[in-house]
Amino acid sequence: MSAKHVLVTGGAGFIGRNMIRRMVQDGYEITSLDNYKIGGKEFLPQDVRETVNWVEGDSRDYRLVAEAVKGKDAVIHLAAPSSFLMYEEDPVDGAHVTTHGFLNILEAVRRSDVEKLVYASTSAVYEGNPVPYVEGMEIKPPDLKALSKKWNEEAARQYSERYGIKAIGMRPFSVYGHDEFSKGGYANVISLFAWAALNGVRPVVWGDGNQTRDFIYVEDAGYAFQVALEADLETQEFNVGTGIETTFNEALALVGAELGVELEPEYVPVPIAIYAERLLADTTRAREVLGFEPRISVREGVRRVVEAGREAKRQWPDLGSMQMYFETLPKA
Repeated sequence: MSAKHVLVTGGAGFIGRNMIRRMVQDGYEITSLDNYKIGGKEFLPQDVRETVNWVEGDSRDYRLVAEAVKGKDAVIHLAAPSSFLMYEEDPVDGAHVTTHGFLNILEAVRRSDVEKLVYASTSAVYEGNPVPYVEGMEIKPPDLKALSKKWNEEAARQYSERYGIKAIGMRPFSVYGHDEFSKGGYANVISLFAWAALNGVRPVVWGDGNQTRDFIYVEDAGYAFQVALEADLETQEFNVGTGIETTFNEALALVGAELGVELEPEYVPVPIAIYAERLLADTTRAREVLGFEPRISVREGVRRVVEAGREAKRQWPDLGSMQMYFETLPKA
C-alpha cells in the first residue's frame, strides 16, 4: 500500500521496536504511542529511538489517541499486556486496557477516515481446539486474555462492516528473540532458559517439558505486521507462526547445544490453572493470502538469544533469576 506515515501503538514493546526498525529502513515515517510499562526508552535501539516520533501515554486516553491518529495513513495497534501472566496477576487491568484501548483506536480511526488498521490479536483464542490451529475454526476462549482479544476481533469486524475500515487481525504464536530483556519474567521460555543457563542457574521447566509451542522469531513476527499493512486485503485474521512444533525439552536442548553443555532442568508442577499443552499454527492462509513466510529457524533464533544473553550479563546481572517470576503469581 502507499501508506507512509503510520501510527504504531506499543512501539517500544518487544514486537513493536523490532517491527519499527525495519519499517524505518523501508522509508516509513513512524509515530508511536507507548506508556513504557514494560521497559522504557533505554531498551530501544538508538536508530529507532532517534527516528521515531515518540508520544508517551495510554491507549485508554481517547483524546490522546485521537490526536495521534490524525493525519496518519494507517495504524498498527500493538498496545496491550503481552503475556498471559499479566492477565493472571491483574485480570481487571489486563482486560480493560485490551478492550478499552482497542475501542478507542477503532473510534479514532473511524473519525479520522483512516482506512487501514492492523492489530495484534493472539493465538490464545484457539486454545481448547485440536492443533494445528486454522483461521475460521470455532473458538471458545478459555481465559481472559483470549476472551478480550476475541472481543477485539469481533469489534473490528463490526467497524469494518459499518464504516468500511479494513482491519487485519494478527494472531502471533510464541514470539521470542534476542532483546526480550525489557520483559523480565514475562519473557518467552527460550529466553528464560538461556538466561538461566548463562548465569549458572538450573533452568526451570513447567510440567514434564513435553508441551509444545510454535516458536516464531520476533523479527519475523514484526515483519508479518508490515506485510499485512502493505497488502491489499479485506478484513480477516492471520496466524503468525511457523507451522513447526517444538517441545520445551527440545528448546532447552538447543540452548544447551549452543552453550556446549548438557543442561539438567528442574521440573516443577504447572503453576497456573489454564495452560496450553500444544500450540501449532496452520500457516496456509498466511502463506497463500498474505504472502508471508518466516525465515529464521528455531536453531538460529536460539543462537541469537544466547549471543545477546552473553552480551547482557554485565548490564542485567539478575537475568538468571527471571524464570522464577511465576512464584509471585496468585495461586490457581
